[in-house]
Amino acid sequence: MTPSDMSDLYANFPLQSAILTCGVKAHVADGIAQVRSETDSVEFKRNLAYVLYGGIFVGGMCHLEYDYIFPALFGNDHSTKTIFEEVIFDNFISAPLFWLPPAYVVKAAVYDYPMKEGLEKYVHDIKHNGLLTKYLSIWIPAQSISFSVIPGELYIPPSSLSVLYCVPLIRYLHIFFIHIISQNSSNRTSENCIHG
Repeated sequence: MTPSDMSDLYANFPLQSAILTCGVKAHVADGIAQVRSETDSVEFKRNLAYVLYGGIFVGGMCHLEYDYIFPALFGNDHSTKTIFEEVIFDNFISAPLFWLPPAYVVKAAVYDYPMKEGLEKYVHDIKHNGLLTKYLSIWIPAQSISFSVIPGELYIPPSSLSVLYCVPLIRYLHIFFIHIISQNSSNRTSENCIHG
């Protein structure tokens, strides 16, 4: 597949490309976390949970939020005011309500325990493990930079050959946050692996 073919794929199938790209990133991030842990084996069930979360929620939601919701709410202007509004909205509304809870719900489904327990673990990680602090420490600076440099229509996915080599920071930093979430759970057993 040539770079031109890849560019066409991203342009013609933006949702599918976002889901595939983010699913692969989640797989890699969790794989790195598991390999770096003290365990001797890779837990495929846990990796599946991260692939589903990364693909469906991160990929799908990035596409929906950045390509449709942001332009509807904030327009396409790249003023300081708009960038500030997008960063605040994404970090203080989207993250705690839409970005983070699905990681816990998906893991609950994969490990076959109640969704309520997954959400309770999410609240526990916010209160006791600094989940939101870690998230905000990465994403406020990253989005402040990327939202000010990268035009909104190019957040996800790249739509031209020239952009293909300059993939938006906003999407690829998710791998580091998934790695943080995954690393926190790398030394846990399957039964309590959902913690952050």
